Amino acid sequence: MTSVTNDLRRQIAPVFGPLALLERFFAAAETAADDLGILLTIEQDFDALLAFNQTQRESWYPLTPMYDPRLNRLTPENSFWISGRDSRGDIVATQCARFYDWRGTDFKAEFESLRLAYAEPATCAAPSAAQVTGPVVFSGAGWYRPDYRGKGLSSLLPRISRALALTRWDTDFTYSFIEPKLVEKGIAARYGYTNIEPGIEWLNSFRGSCAFCLLWMPRDQLLADMQVWLGGRAEADEPSLPDRQSVDTG
Repeated sequence: MTSVTNDLRRQIAPVFGPLALLERFFAAAETAADDLGILLTIEQDFDALLAFNQTQRESWYPLTPMYDPRLNRLTPENSFWISGRDSRGDIVATQCARFYDWRGTDFKAEFESLRLAYAEPATCAAPSAAQVTGPVVFSGAGWYRPDYRGKGLSSLLPRISRALALTRWDTDFTYSFIEPKLVEKGIAARYGYTNIEPGIEWLNSFRGSCAFCLLWMPRDQLLADMQVWLGGRAEADEPSLPDRQSVDTG
C-alpha cells in the first residue's frame, strides 16, 4: 500500500470541548489513516458528494436527504463531509455530519415532522428520542468502497466526524440511523455508539418504507469512547508479546 501523510489537524480549528484530548485524538486519527494509506479531507461541496454518490449505486444507497443539497441549504455553519482517498486520489470512503440546534425541541418531534429532512410521514417510538435535544449532530452517509471494507475505516471515520462536530458546534448529542440487521452484525458497536434503540419507522423515505434503529450518544459518552479508542491505539502500537493479542480496531 502506498503511504500517505495526513495533515488533518491543519484542516481543523478546535474551539469547544477538551482541547488536549481532542488534539491527541486527531493526531492518532492521522496516524491511523496514514497506516491505512488513506488521505482524509474535510469537504464542503455537497453537490460533488451527491454526484459521486450517484456513480456508486451498486454499493451505496441514494444520499440521505439531510445531506442532499437539492433539499437543504448546506453551509459550513451546519454541515461537512469527510472524504477518504487512496494514493491515486480516488474516493474510497465518506462520512457526513449535519448540525441542528434543537434547544426547545427534540429528535422525536423533529423526526416525526421530518423538518430535519423533508415533509413525509414518519413515526419514532425509540424510548430515548425525546432526550436527544439541544445542539445535536446527525452523523451518517458513511460509505466504504467494497475493496476497502474490513480495514478499520468504519471505526475511524465516524469518530472523527463526531469529534469534529463537537469541537466545531459544541454538540450535546450525536445521533444516526442504522438497519436492525447491521446492529445484529455488530456494525453499530464498531461505529462506537453507546445507545441503540429500535422504533424508527420511516414511510416513503429515500429508500422506500424502512425500519431503523436510533443510534445516539451524549457528550460524556463520546469523550469516554474517544479515550477508550486512544487507549486501544496505544496498546496496538506496543511491541507484540507472545502471550498478548493485538487490539482489533476494525
